Amino acid sequence: MISYLDPLRAAVRAVVVLLFAAIVVVVFAQVVSRFVFNAPFSWSEELARYLQVWLILLGSAACVRRGLHLTVDYAVHSLEPRRQRDVRLLALAGVIFFLGVVVVSGIALISATANQTTPALEIPIRVVYLALPIGALLMLIEALALGYELLSNRSAGEGTRS
Repeated sequence: MISYLDPLRAAVRAVVVLLFAAIVVVVFAQVVSRFVFNAPFSWSEELARYLQVWLILLGSAACVRRGLHLTVDYAVHSLEPRRQRDVRLLALAGVIFFLGVVVVSGIALISATANQTTPALEIPIRVVYLALPIGALLMLIEALALGYELLSNRSAGEGTRS
């Protein structure tokens, strides 16, 4: 419905695919170096861990868009459609507030760790922590788009989103 987000979504999807491919390559190289050459890399586990953090936080935006995050909606199904939308909008407002706090806190975390580096890779820890505000911002954008769709459906008198 909101086509102006499609280029952003495509870019995030491409980055997620690249991150996953990089994790597979790094972990496979670690296994080969450890068990074939008996000389494990000192940096591969750390890199795989940081790539996974980025992968999860970027991929979570797609989960927000598709409604794949864990929810407890048993009682919501017993409500009439208009009330279901109201409850979903209220829950979405809470999610939006939380993600806003995470974005702001993530930015503060990055500035607080300005001089720190990772142990094995010795890259600035900011590079790793940057995943938090970026991932939360992407989730926030998707949550706002979902809220817009729910509000548009409400004003148009259409059914609920499933």
